Amino acid sequence: MTLYPNQNVDLERVLAYSHIKHYLRLLGADEHFAHGSRSVVVSRRIIQRTLIGHTPSTPPPLYQQFCKQLCHNDVVLTFNYDTLMEQSFDFIGQPYSLTPEWWIERDEREFGFQHVDLLKLHGSIDWYDRKYHDDAVRYYDENGFEVPDRDPLFGPKPTVELESLNKGVVRADLGQSLLKRIFRVRDHTIHFPLDKNRFSHVVPFILPLAHGKLLGHEPILDLWENMHRTLDAYSSIVIIGYSMPPHDSYAYESLGKLCVDYQLGGKTTYWGHRRVPIQIVTLAESAERVIQDMPFLDATKTRIWTKGFSLDSLDWLDWGDGDRKAA
Repeated sequence: MTLYPNQNVDLERVLAYSHIKHYLRLLGADEHFAHGSRSVVVSRRIIQRTLIGHTPSTPPPLYQQFCKQLCHNDVVLTFNYDTLMEQSFDFIGQPYSLTPEWWIERDEREFGFQHVDLLKLHGSIDWYDRKYHDDAVRYYDENGFEVPDRDPLFGPKPTVELESLNKGVVRADLGQSLLKRIFRVRDHTIHFPLDKNRFSHVVPFILPLAHGKLLGHEPILDLWENMHRTLDAYSSIVIIGYSMPPHDSYAYESLGKLCVDYQLGGKTTYWGHRRVPIQIVTLAESAERVIQDMPFLDATKTRIWTKGFSLDSLDWLDWGDGDRKAA
């Protein structure tokens, strides 16, 4: 408030200020978390607790139906922290990968993929970064401190089972920052939130609810850097419920470029499939407002549904060509 006396200050801006102070080391001695500032760490825990508390045990029919429409070779980019998509895939028996399947080492004779790629560009409430643990163990060793390692995830006797994000052996030149540091806790609702006093260092790997979320989060860049690699094979792009706010400039610019390149890519893909118009499912007041918020779109190559995400919107979508499963 002192620095911006004449401007409205919202929660994301406050957390962005706290996050930047921590990243630039402009802090007092009480701001000691390697995971981020105190306020950012608290917000991550609150987000995790809130989403766990409001996640149904059975995924909603709308999510199930959406996931049934997807097939291998499809890519889902999401900014959501929750695990509804994973639960829906598990519930209907649809194989999926949390890292790009094309990262996986494959026999040259293999053709096509086996999973839907679910790429969570802001992290997830069931992901955990082992860097804090490894740095602490290294510090104790170097300084001769005998501190028992009781970390429930990364210690020598873990009480919570972890799994890698990928679905196979990854090529050595891909995803190494993400895959060496970030692990998933399947069925995380059974274990979390953990007792905040004994395990105060256990914090979910989700980018902070702040402007400039990518600042200082190197592992997640592996997903962002590879987002455009298979663009020439896309036959459809669907944007659901995201307005590309300018204050998230990294997302606006990255996804905006993806849309521009797609609409300039011609009528057919690398595989000869027809390239359908970009489709937007939104609750915006009008199609004109959508084009106003996303001025990089070619309106003549864009379809817009303004009645929100629903079963009707799934029927309205043109899913493009290729191997499409029946709903």
